[in-house]
Amino acid sequence: MASKGETKCLKINNASAITDVKKTKRFVYKPKPGKHTGETTISIGFVLKNLLNLADNTREVKYIINNGEVIVDKRKVKDHRLPVGIFDIIEIPKLDKAYKVYYGFNGAYYLKEIDKNEAKFKVCKIISKKIISKNNIQLVTNEGRVLITTNLAYKPKATIKLDLEEGIIKEYFPLEVGRDVFVIGGKHIGSVAKIEEIKLSTMRRPMLIKLKQDGVDFETIEKNIIVIN
Repeated sequence: MASKGETKCLKINNASAITDVKKTKRFVYKPKPGKHTGETTISIGFVLKNLLNLADNTREVKYIINNGEVIVDKRKVKDHRLPVGIFDIIEIPKLDKAYKVYYGFNGAYYLKEIDKNEAKFKVCKIISKKIISKNNIQLVTNEGRVLITTNLAYKPKATIKLDLEEGIIKEYFPLEVGRDVFVIGGKHIGSVAKIEEIKLSTMRRPMLIKLKQDGVDFETIEKNIIVIN
C-alpha cells in the first residue's frame, strides 16, 4: 500500500492544551519536528492566524511568510509549520512589533509584546554539558541549541541569556536559592516565583524546588522551572 505522506493538519481533539483553540474549529496546523517537543510546540502559522489574527486562512498565512515578513529568533521563517515554543522571539518587521512566547495560567501559549532591545536576547535552559576537547565545553539547551564554550562554570539545570544576533552567552543564571524562575509545568504553570529551597534528588524522587509567590509556598519538580533572573 502506498504511503499517503506526512499529515499537515492536526484534529482539534488531538491538539495539545497549549493551543487553547475552541472546539468549533476542526483542525490546526501540525508543527514540524524541531527544536521543541511535540507536546510543547505550536506552528508559526497558528501564531499568525490564531494568536496575532494577521491572517484568516492558509493562503494569507503563506503569503505573509513567503514575503519574508516573519522572523523567529533572528531567522526568517520559510515554512508556516515551523515549530515555536517557550521564550521564542517572534518579530514582524513590517509592523515594527516583537513578541515573546509565554505560558498563561491556563497552560496555553500567549504572546507578550516586547521592545527591540529585549528581542535581541533569549533565555535558554542548559539541559546537558559535555567536555569535547581539552578546552572546549559543549552545552545543549532546552530548544536543542548546541553551544561551544570554554567556561567550566556553566552547569546543567541553570540558564543562559543568549545574544541571538552574535550567538554568544551574555549572562548566566545558576539554579540557586534566591533566583527568580518561570514555571513551565504543573498546576502552577505560568507563574513567576522565587526559589526558597532546593531538595536534591534521590533514588525514589527527582529534584524538588520549593518556591514562593506572593507569600505562598509551593513545590514542583526541577524540570518544571526555568531560571529567568
